[in-house]
Amino acid sequence: MYEHLLDYPKADTIKAASAVRGQAPTPREVFMTAYQRDRQRAYDRASHMTRAGAYRHPEVEDAKTEAALVRAEAQVSRARGDQLRWIKALLLNNSALSLGYRHAVDYVVSRTDVHRSTARDLVYLSERVNDGTIEQIREGAVSYVRVLEKTRLGEAGASPEVIEHSRNMDLDQVKRVAQAHRKITRDSERHTFESQYVAFQPSLDGTHVRVAGRLGAAEAEICRQGLDRRGEQLAPAGEPRPDPGLRRALALTTLCQDQLDNGAAPGARSPAPASPGRSRREPLLMVLARNPAAEGSGFEQGVAVLAGQRVGPDTVDLIRCAGRTEIITTAGQNIIHHGSSASIRPATRRAVLARDDGCTVDGCNSTYRLEAHHVIPVSGGGTHAPENLATLCWWHHHVAVHRRGMRIDPQSPPQRRRLLPTSRSCGYQPPAPDPHTLAILDALPTNIGRAPP
Repeated sequence: MYEHLLDYPKADTIKAASAVRGQAPTPREVFMTAYQRDRQRAYDRASHMTRAGAYRHPEVEDAKTEAALVRAEAQVSRARGDQLRWIKALLLNNSALSLGYRHAVDYVVSRTDVHRSTARDLVYLSERVNDGTIEQIREGAVSYVRVLEKTRLGEAGASPEVIEHSRNMDLDQVKRVAQAHRKITRDSERHTFESQYVAFQPSLDGTHVRVAGRLGAAEAEICRQGLDRRGEQLAPAGEPRPDPGLRRALALTTLCQDQLDNGAAPGARSPAPASPGRSRREPLLMVLARNPAAEGSGFEQGVAVLAGQRVGPDTVDLIRCAGRTEIITTAGQNIIHHGSSASIRPATRRAVLARDDGCTVDGCNSTYRLEAHHVIPVSGGGTHAPENLATLCWWHHHVAVHRRGMRIDPQSPPQRRRLLPTSRSCGYQPPAPDPHTLAILDALPTNIGRAPP
């Protein structure tokens, strides 16, 4: 469709671009929209002025850039035509199967180093278009992507008039038109149901996991509404609500944790332990420090959960409240265990939960997933002693403290704990003591055990 930007002589290019508005397009322009023909004439004028050497206007340079982008895309389209021709020969000879591949898509992925979606499109089009159309793509008479979307639109059941009208649409609009025409049969719905999946793909650096999958429309709506409703219930009253995406991620985490913990619901107190001597809050995660240097780096290096994904000091602090850490050195097949750092004892954990009888953050009345937390973190020299432990709800423990970096004010009353914002997140600085108050405190005969206001 951009053929006269490619390998044609300059005379042919100028001739093709010399048609005036209202004149019938040349044979090579028949596959171009009116907008594309107008832009092509602007490209040619800009190219002519640049060759003359008298113009260096920014608009001329912009036109040159735009023309280069169109020319490069046309070359990509023609190269795709070459690939279609060879893939069609591959399909006719059934070569993929004879070479040990279960499908031609696998063969194309392995040989061309492209995304599977690209290989799937190439094989799809090769199976459906004839040799004449492939030659048109190779010669630049039609665009590979346009032929692909036109073929899909035809298979969706669109009429010839709709297909003809799609020439003046962008590709996203063509996809929407195809979706509107595509039939959903009982068999296709059942196939969609059977092909549902959820996958957890660790990132290459191991710092996070990408969740991907495919759900049917009804199942996806159930999940969306359920996660949205649960996400609305997680933040206690007065706390700022996260954005919808984060709320769904937190809701999914709590749903799975509740299932592992035998089905607690938001707002419900923890049931009794399932067996004597075992707390229902016994952790399910364990952190592995894979070398002794991990502790020396403040757990910023060499630390991972048992599944293998890397974590940092915030997660180590979280699991020290609810789990345990182990230091392991591996050298080939040899494993050296340097001991484990025990978390809070189950009996101590239960005693702290019973003592506080709810979240101790001032103004919070949430009882969802109450957990023991170190007022002074272990990484900061804190211990597992009961006086250094406070009960927090899941939101304040998991989100506010360990994920957002807030701290409990050690000087706040045990049943009205204040949270101190982190300086890096909001610029918080402790206020300077009032000189008059300091003078009064200095004059007191005994230490009252509190910081000045």
